[in-house]
Amino acid sequence: MAGGDIGGIFGWMLLPPFAAKCTLIAFHWILRRFSPHLVPHPNTPKHAQHQRLSYIFVILLYLGYTLWSTEKGLAPNYYAMFGLDPGSYAPQQLRSSFRRLSLVLHPDKNPGSEGLFIHVQGAYKVLADPIMRFVYDRAGEAAVACTSCKSTGDFILASLPRRLGVYLVYMLGSIGVQVFGIGVYGTYWRYLAIACFLALDVLMMTRLTEPAVIRVLHWVMPRRTSFEIAQVLQQVMMCFFIALNQIGPHFIPREKNVSTVVLAKELLVGLEVTDKEIVGRGRRIVDMYKGTGLESELTTDFGAEMKLGMTMGTSKSFRTEYTERMNDERQKTVKPAPQQ
Repeated sequence: MAGGDIGGIFGWMLLPPFAAKCTLIAFHWILRRFSPHLVPHPNTPKHAQHQRLSYIFVILLYLGYTLWSTEKGLAPNYYAMFGLDPGSYAPQQLRSSFRRLSLVLHPDKNPGSEGLFIHVQGAYKVLADPIMRFVYDRAGEAAVACTSCKSTGDFILASLPRRLGVYLVYMLGSIGVQVFGIGVYGTYWRYLAIACFLALDVLMMTRLTEPAVIRVLHWVMPRRTSFEIAQVLQQVMMCFFIALNQIGPHFIPREKNVSTVVLAKELLVGLEVTDKEIVGRGRRIVDMYKGTGLESELTTDFGAEMKLGMTMGTSKSFRTEYTERMNDERQKTVKPAPQQ
């Protein structure tokens, strides 16, 4: 992962809570100057609603900034090198731009520019070939580096392991954060988004016409290829789900889930204690009937009946306690009605 991606992740983890708090303070300060009676008191439902709205505002603003900064952070593509628009240019424009750059960057006239001159030659070779240009637009620069590929299918098949590997990393990362209890909000939508982007990648690489979402975004980023637009969307998707886990606790409290886990642990402890108690009682009963010839029958039949009865009793008492505690927690989470 690039340093910019790591910086973006830490930015999403640290900035939204602080920015939302500052936004709320500024909004209330302005509101007091014009309509002081509209400023809610802390620890009221109205104040909580303002907090949520400030988070939504910050998240949308930061998503827009991420889209802009990601697009600006991409390296210039082959079209930008020749000053061309990816959507519309004539072949003679490409040839004239290549000749002009070749004269400027030729090693005989500009010593030390051999690497850049070779790069320009490679870019011209890609854009002048319809097959390689299609692959470059849909799969990026790495896909056209295949020296043994001849047809579009060859290039696409050669780039599949690398492209699918990206989504494998997304899946493993998503499972990892879920296992450690980090990505608990929006799990369903996260996996759905990964599947949608995988389908989008497959459509981009296999269809002659671009998907509708890519054609729409070409209006926003006219100088970028379809592959670059898909990269920007993937970055925005990743940042969005990080943001969702930032604002999730403010919309979906986790206390109910935590209480359920705690009660389940108490059930396990209670069953373990019950099991030990049953064994002790069984042994005492067997000692009472020693020498009567009924030891074997008591150990099998009576011991099993006692264990079953006490376990059912413990489960019933746990179920009653669980219901009572969950009702108490529901009452705690119910927001009081605003006073008239």
